[in-house]
Amino acid sequence: MPNIEPIIIPPDSTLKNAMQVIDAAPHKGSIAGIALVVDNKRKLLGVLTDGDIRRALLRGIDLSSPVDQIMTKEPITVNSKLSANQMLSALSEKIRERSAKRGPAKVEKLVVVDDGNSVVDVISFFDVWRRSEVKFRQIVIVGLGFVGLTLAVSLADIGYKVIGIDNNVKVVESLKKGVPHIHEVGLDSLLSFHIGKNFHVKSAIEGSEGDVYVMCIQTPVDKEKRPVLRYLEDATRSVGRVLKRDDMIIVRSTVPVGTTRNVIKTILEKESGLAAGIDFSLVSAPERTVAGKALKELRELPQIIGGIDNTSRELSANIFRKLTPTIVNVESPEAAELIKLIDNTYRDVTFAYANEIALVCDRFGIDATRIVRAANEGYARNRIPVPSPGVGGVCLKKDPYIFMNTSSLTGYAPKMVKVAREINESMVNHITSKVHTFFDRSGKKIRNSKIFLMGFAFKGTPETSDTRDSTTIDVAAALLPSGVKLYGYDPVVSEEEIKSFNVVPTSVKDGFKDADCVMIMNNHDSYSKLDIYSLLSTTKKPCYFFDGWSLFEKEAIERVQGIRYDSISSYS
Repeated sequence: MPNIEPIIIPPDSTLKNAMQVIDAAPHKGSIAGIALVVDNKRKLLGVLTDGDIRRALLRGIDLSSPVDQIMTKEPITVNSKLSANQMLSALSEKIRERSAKRGPAKVEKLVVVDDGNSVVDVISFFDVWRRSEVKFRQIVIVGLGFVGLTLAVSLADIGYKVIGIDNNVKVVESLKKGVPHIHEVGLDSLLSFHIGKNFHVKSAIEGSEGDVYVMCIQTPVDKEKRPVLRYLEDATRSVGRVLKRDDMIIVRSTVPVGTTRNVIKTILEKESGLAAGIDFSLVSAPERTVAGKALKELRELPQIIGGIDNTSRELSANIFRKLTPTIVNVESPEAAELIKLIDNTYRDVTFAYANEIALVCDRFGIDATRIVRAANEGYARNRIPVPSPGVGGVCLKKDPYIFMNTSSLTGYAPKMVKVAREINESMVNHITSKVHTFFDRSGKKIRNSKIFLMGFAFKGTPETSDTRDSTTIDVAAALLPSGVKLYGYDPVVSEEEIKSFNVVPTSVKDGFKDADCVMIMNNHDSYSKLDIYSLLSTTKKPCYFFDGWSLFEKEAIERVQGIRYDSISSYS
């Protein structure tokens, strides 16, 4: 422990005396940059820093002036009896109170006093934080979509104090009532239990009220498939304006490689006047959960962490370690950013392989799902996915483009990823051409025909209400110009949302009744419980039954007279 005797001065000291004491302190093994003003009983009267003296001289104050003219007379102190956790918990509250009254408060060194306010020690705020638990820290989640909201309630559930920020006022008002705007298994109960207790929501950041800021902001791609970072940049500016020394920023969003260092860091430093890795911590810790199982996976999946420095990495790991058993530390934010991109790109490429198999099988009149399952059976080296009606979801449809964009900047344009994306996007035309082929061959007019679409969420299992970039929506948009009447159903997606896609929401029973075409577009578990034969008997014959996930056997379905069964590849 450094010797504090060299930095203790009496109240009648001049600024010149104080400056000499501060300059000599490091050479005497004491704390640099600060002097403690105490009375003859060692009770703290105030503190003085080298910065205080420089600012006083710039204002024209003479070096012969007494220190009490410029010293901080009510410094923030901590009691020596407190543990590191208790010290930091008390300090966070004091800093928030002072910031609310006087503007952002910056604390670099902590003066430790006893019950009588006598000086005991001076310690670094940062060092105490490193040694302490982080459970007391107040975490601000910026963005309460699928990623932000599930993380917020999970952190609240393990004891953190969490503030959620979202600029959508309707979302905020709904969450305040304990009603989530998204569907996730277990979310309703967790939200209603913690809202107003460990978890509070607001529509904007109000002052310096957080210690850790987690950026969960969308990063879409534009019409040219280039990443759009303006939403993340705007949110970062808001955080930068309230950022204080020793705060931490965690970037959870999926971003091009280099964004954390070259964009986020730059904005934060400009807005705050602080330096990353010195005054505040900065890490990339990308989200890796799957919609529908996010709450479960947040507790199970390894968490990737890439910090701007070792301290940033260590501190963020302390937070996530309370949530998940496995932390994977990587050497930089760039490494963490790239891992997230290759995660989703790998899946998109894998699904594209399955869909290309389906396209080939379709030419042979062979059921692709059956041969994929046969190829995988008992053969451990194969993990081929079954084909599907394209690849939907906001992550898998955009992240490969972010990957290609970020790689192209290095001079290499990925080829396999590009082709895979083209294959998956081609599935919409493949499916709609099958519908047109049925109507042409059956002699029915497609105009004014009734087509019933089942499944508007981008996937059915695990269950989710997320319709962003759903293949169903693309298929609906491709069919509408033909003059069809589209009806739709989803076990989770609201009727209001289905209506927004120019589709008439309906029940399963009413959807099948008098339908010329029924299309199963996602693989929701509830479809297996349908009385499919009775439902098909109510359709208008001949009826085209497109089973996009091969949930039913062709031979069984075509026992119903007038039904033509098809899947991604079985109809020829």
